[in-house]
Amino acid sequence: PRRRRRAGAAWQRLLAPRDWPLAVKMALAMVITALLPMALTSAYNLSGSLQAVADGELRYVQQMAHGTAARLAQFVADNRHMARALATDPDFPAFLDAPADSAGPALRDRLVRLAAADPDVQSIMLLDAQGQAVLASDAQLKDRSFSVHHFFQEAMQGRAHTTGIVVGAVAGAAGMFHAEPVRADDGRVLGAMVLGVEGSSLAVILDEVRHDSTLTPLLVDGDGVVIHHPREDLLYRSLVPLSAQRLQAIRADQRFRRDDIASLGETGLAGAVLGATAGGTVSYDSKVTGREEIAGYAPVPGLDWVVAVTEPRATFEAPLNTLYSHLLWSVALAGLLFTGLGLRFARSIVRPIRALTDAADALKAGDFDAAGVRVDSRDEVGQLGRTFNVMIDVLRQRERERHREGSRDPSPERPRA
Repeated sequence: PRRRRRAGAAWQRLLAPRDWPLAVKMALAMVITALLPMALTSAYNLSGSLQAVADGELRYVQQMAHGTAARLAQFVADNRHMARALATDPDFPAFLDAPADSAGPALRDRLVRLAAADPDVQSIMLLDAQGQAVLASDAQLKDRSFSVHHFFQEAMQGRAHTTGIVVGAVAGAAGMFHAEPVRADDGRVLGAMVLGVEGSSLAVILDEVRHDSTLTPLLVDGDGVVIHHPREDLLYRSLVPLSAQRLQAIRADQRFRRDDIASLGETGLAGAVLGATAGGTVSYDSKVTGREEIAGYAPVPGLDWVVAVTEPRATFEAPLNTLYSHLLWSVALAGLLFTGLGLRFARSIVRPIRALTDAADALKAGDFDAAGVRVDSRDEVGQLGRTFNVMIDVLRQRERERHREGSRDPSPERPRA
């Protein structure tokens, strides 16, 4: 019980700073006064530095997204021009208007040589008015019907059309199609020239961003479906859940060869990139990586695609955070050193005060010889010690005089009875 009472009393003194030893309070006051401004200044500078670095990284990822989107637009435009040039070649309308067996092999050979000359071209097809491939660079496509495909229907309406990424277009490969109407001299639409482009060629352009290993490129179509990502398990998944109408349209055309499009839950990124008409930047908490990330994004001109380039925030904040942690360790070590020096300095001030306290206790007990204090300094504490010694001398002198006077005056005699 006694130990518990002592421990409780010690704990109460510890929780009451007013009861702490004066040396401890003085040492802590000196250390806090010296180190607290340093720590606050460091934290303020770190915050400013992190913001400046974040702004620079946001501009960087946005520039990467803009450059990639421009390259994709140029790539798509070049292939579109090639499809248009083939559609306006007079030999192909003439073949559709009056098919001749003698002209077929030569025209097909031309398509085969054009497809072989361009590694980005997947296939070239000439479709008649019923959507049947009458000529094709790939023999597997010959005589196949594409009448149900949207790109053929658009071409037969006299409008050029470029699809998004289509899975399984040729032997299960991903690609996109450019369809151009083939017209007769009188303007009648006789069929369509369809140029298929390798999806891997688009991936090469996007993946050039990854020369910086911290960056991740992704391509999102107008429905919010990821049509390119370095991770295959994230392909053809939507940023946010799709509406029933959009999901039904995707199921109907089977562009991704699947009936269900799972959601990634990237609401922060989706809110910025879906429907974007201009480039920008966004910071968001990624559900895929479980980290805070930044992203720069830019729409692809002429298409409903948006290129996004993402980067974990921790990547560029790590050096500054490491520097700040080193600074905190330095402050802690300096705090320990200054605490020791502060205690030593505080004890030099407290020691004379303790001597005065001991001398006062001796004076209270009537021990004038032990009531004196040793004075070594000329500061305020030293002056107080000298004043105390003078007071002791005065009290000692008065005590001596009182005893002397008491010894001179005889005590009165009692009257006799």
